[in-house]
Amino acid sequence: MDIFVVTGTHFSQPYTVTSYHADERVADVAATDLVNLLRADLDPETLPPVDASNWRLGLVAAQCRRLAIQGIDVGDIDHDAFADTAGFDVWVEKVEARGLSALAVDDRELATVVAALRGHQRRTCPPDLLDIATNGGAYVPLTDDEIDGLCERLSCGTLTPQDVNVVVELDGGLVEGIVADRPIKVRVVDYDVEGADPDGLVLVPQDKGDSIPAAASGWGVDSICVDAEWITRLDAAIASEN
Repeated sequence: MDIFVVTGTHFSQPYTVTSYHADERVADVAATDLVNLLRADLDPETLPPVDASNWRLGLVAAQCRRLAIQGIDVGDIDHDAFADTAGFDVWVEKVEARGLSALAVDDRELATVVAALRGHQRRTCPPDLLDIATNGGAYVPLTDDEIDGLCERLSCGTLTPQDVNVVVELDGGLVEGIVADRPIKVRVVDYDVEGADPDGLVLVPQDKGDSIPAAASGWGVDSICVDAEWITRLDAAIASEN
């Protein structure tokens, strides 16, 4: 999943404004708002608001105006030092969020999320919300201490996706079962198709070259196959053997 990070600095403010968005168009709108704020604070008469399609040009025009006010010749400035010399900048970075999920919220949305968690913590959860909190009974609800920790991580910006632990059980070269520490879906692809029924094969795309026939199956690891404790014991046995 791609996350778009919008960052802006202001010529009269020491702090940096940052927001996170799951949609590039929404990120462009957020960047446009920052640029228009800069233009309005700098010179609203000669720098009217711009739209989301040309916020980058609007930013450059504002930086040139700032340099002109300071009596600095634009031609004397290296391109890489343009923003630093002007004293402000706005930029959008696309980052890949690895893991099961990613939280992309601005400060206002984050405040609502934390408030909802605190409200959930302070009163008995009604059945409909409990079903959501447990993903239909797949998870054990968070304890008060765990909610405290989650709120702290959210507020501090240290929420990171956890690793997924998956165990594939084989017997005679055949997949007999898959165990995970949370509900997931696993696809098993077997390229050993000798003697297999051609009607049961699929063409699996390859990074390079044509697709290759293979036997493919999907495993839905639901609540029955979720056993984090067993995986922990397996890891301990592997560690002791090593």
